[in-house]
Amino acid sequence: MLERKRGSLPLYKQLETIIKESIDNGEYSDGDILPAESAYMAEHGVSRITVRQALQGLASLGYVQGRPGIGTVVTHRKIEETLQGIKSFSDEMKEHGITMESIRCETARIVPPQPVASSLGIGDGDKCLMITRVRAAEGRPVVFSSTYIPLSRNLPDNPACYEDSLYEYLSKEHGIIAAKATDTFEAVLSDRNIAENLCISEGEAVFKRTRRSFDQHSALIGISISYYPGKSYSYTIDL
Repeated sequence: MLERKRGSLPLYKQLETIIKESIDNGEYSDGDILPAESAYMAEHGVSRITVRQALQGLASLGYVQGRPGIGTVVTHRKIEETLQGIKSFSDEMKEHGITMESIRCETARIVPPQPVASSLGIGDGDKCLMITRVRAAEGRPVVFSSTYIPLSRNLPDNPACYEDSLYEYLSKEHGIIAAKATDTFEAVLSDRNIAENLCISEGEAVFKRTRRSFDQHSALIGISISYYPGKSYSYTIDL
């Protein structure tokens, strides 16, 4: 649903974000043809100019390409890095002399979004454990994350268990050692929920990292989706 109240992002930018998320979430893959402009017009109640501005924005990001006689084709591929000897965010920050604290830590048993459920290998409608945390340095939020773990791991619902390093807790208390991870990195615009948790403006650029972590037996531990303020965080990979 597009917001039309005073102060909202331009409609074309909101629509651009919606289409981008549908590509990021796997609804449309590389080579797929997006719905016709008229379909977006009817669904969102916007003009053709608004739809074209949204598609032009996606084209500039390399997500889509207009092809005469065919339509708008998805051209976006994710870049994934496989990391060996993975570290928790707490350990990453310790290397920079920064001590982290959790200013929000909550747990819930929820039915996850379909792409997450598929990656976790659980059925549609089945629940998983979701751990939501906001980690801060010197009182300033630096990461907002949601971690989804299958209930088959039999982890407690107590939020106090997850206030510090998740990997350290899993290793010490449950013998689950994070041995490998696959990370996906991308730049996105913050929605209201992300902005409120990171204490930034809605629509501000944030750094998104989606991590699939595996234990010492190569079994999936869970999936974490984390957001970092773009103006205060960068990530360097040595090749």
